[in-house]
Amino acid sequence: MNPSILGNIGLVLAVFFSVAGLVAVVFSWFLRDARYVRVARRSALLAFLGTFVAFGALEWALLSDDFSIAYTARNHTSASPTWVKFATLWAALEGSILLWALLQTLYTWLAGRRMRDYWTSPVALGTLFVIQLFFLVNVLFVINPFTPVPNPPADGPGPNPLLQNHWMMAVHPILMYLGFVGLSVPFAYAIAAMVTRRYQTWVGETKWWLIFAWGFLTAAIFAGGWWSYEVLGWGGYWAWDPVENASFIPWLLATAFVHTAMVQERRGLFRSWNFALVTLAFAGTVFGTFLTRSGVIESVHAFAGGPVGPIFLGFLLVILAVGFSLLGRVSSEVRDVGSVNVWSREGLLLFGALVFVVMAFVVILGTLFPLLVEATSGAKVSVGAPFFNQLFVPLGYAMLVLMALGPLLPWRRADPETLRVIAWMAVSLVLGTAVGLAVGWTLWVSLTVGLFLFNLVALGWLVASPLARKSRALGGVRAGMGSLAWTRRRYGGYLVHFAVALTALAIAFSQSYRLDVQKTLQIGEAWQVAGRTITVHALRAVEDPHRYSVIADVEISGMGLRQPRLNYYPTSRTPFASPSVAYTLGKDYYLVLQAFDQENAQWVTLRLVVTPLVLWLWVAAVLMALGTAMILWPARRTARAGAAAGEVGA
Repeated sequence: MNPSILGNIGLVLAVFFSVAGLVAVVFSWFLRDARYVRVARRSALLAFLGTFVAFGALEWALLSDDFSIAYTARNHTSASPTWVKFATLWAALEGSILLWALLQTLYTWLAGRRMRDYWTSPVALGTLFVIQLFFLVNVLFVINPFTPVPNPPADGPGPNPLLQNHWMMAVHPILMYLGFVGLSVPFAYAIAAMVTRRYQTWVGETKWWLIFAWGFLTAAIFAGGWWSYEVLGWGGYWAWDPVENASFIPWLLATAFVHTAMVQERRGLFRSWNFALVTLAFAGTVFGTFLTRSGVIESVHAFAGGPVGPIFLGFLLVILAVGFSLLGRVSSEVRDVGSVNVWSREGLLLFGALVFVVMAFVVILGTLFPLLVEATSGAKVSVGAPFFNQLFVPLGYAMLVLMALGPLLPWRRADPETLRVIAWMAVSLVLGTAVGLAVGWTLWVSLTVGLFLFNLVALGWLVASPLARKSRALGGVRAGMGSLAWTRRRYGGYLVHFAVALTALAIAFSQSYRLDVQKTLQIGEAWQVAGRTITVHALRAVEDPHRYSVIADVEISGMGLRQPRLNYYPTSRTPFASPSVAYTLGKDYYLVLQAFDQENAQWVTLRLVVTPLVLWLWVAAVLMALGTAMILWPARRTARAGAAAGEVGA
């Protein structure tokens, strides 16, 4: 037995049990026999185990430096550290699709275990089986990583050097795939709802999966920004790179769906909206996969072009065709019958969803426009940050306003007490903007500060008002705070909103007040810049098994020793900068080693980027993760009863 044989056996078994599960749910649907659904669930578990065997076989080949299969021969080197060897599995096309297939089979198995509706379960489970078969068949027949190599090399080139420069490589892709693949579950529920014409309950049943996937997608986007900041050496965290955009599009559409789903669950409205949004959100994940694996774009994140590009494009078209043809068939039945008051929670949630959809359209337009121009005229054009910023700034302001007002307004219509709070919010907005302008900040930074306070007042009232009410009812602040556990999910949502406002504040300052300078210094020379003294103490070389590094020992006054470096890998002629970042609450000091004296090691050229409030982006990411966990954490029975009582009393 070797990794090639074991991996192919695992994949064949996974395909076999996926087909068996699909056949079982077809029998269940046509014979109206729930026993076949139980068979399908067992098949889902066996398909997952088969894929896990294939995954383990590829890890076996990587960790044992077995170059007898195509994947390791092309993407692995025995000199890599163990963590890089492990993460190399998803560093190239074939392994990344195998990881996707593994997570898809895991989601199918877990989602199948939670399906209880007799009518929708066969269709939802069948949809998930079809999706996982698509990935498994591709891995087995189109891009098989276990293809034997007739004359195995003694060693391989290793993965992309950029992916070896930071441990985030081992985390960011996993988070991204958990988010991408997770959106297949709400999509499957939506297909089942349209097929069975049970339009209302699917939103509640799939809410947990939606938030779960959204949370991982959010974490992945922040993790990717951190990787970009720590690795690429340009001092930024978001460049509107096509691959970054590919992850942002489904996030925007999923965020819109999160909000309109609340309205359907509460008032039964926006049913057609939700079917369309969940279809677009899942299609967005496949669109992103097509972009990164078809070779149509150039990016530090993208894989080289391969045979799967047209296949993924076809799969994308099938998803859109199935989702929207079903929606067209039932459109007359899911049309809203109730009215929507614009000045109500549902009205603002609808406007908020529209803002997110427009944002997604802007990102799609900016990403595809260069490709369309090149395809039609042969000319190469680029759409950069100015285009996106020009459109996203006003849309972001609209989002911040709606985000503050949405949870504040009651369902159906506003009451006088809410209007008084909104008046105070408006005062905080004006004051924050005026103070910002008075101290010399730009208009858009000042306005962001005002909108941050606008949201802060809203969230403060949303937290304090029920706490005061419950404290009066229960006879004390302590008892009132204890009752907050009843509505933990609601406070999780507030925490996510606060983190979004904090993110906007950090982006506004970091994009507006950035110092970017560079200077050549002799060893021992000091540089007075940005209120600090930067002294170069030494220049030295370090040789590791997988790379050669040149390191500058640089001291920043009050921050200790920093060590920016240039890493040289055997497979690349150009060095890769590894910045050293000194984080503070106010500003980051970002040092990059640009060049050095290769003859006598007497001088270095350093680039210093000083950016305010970047640290708060990562703080916001942690708060979003915490808020999402609060929403997802299962409520105890007594807490659910308390929450229900609280809602009735509200």
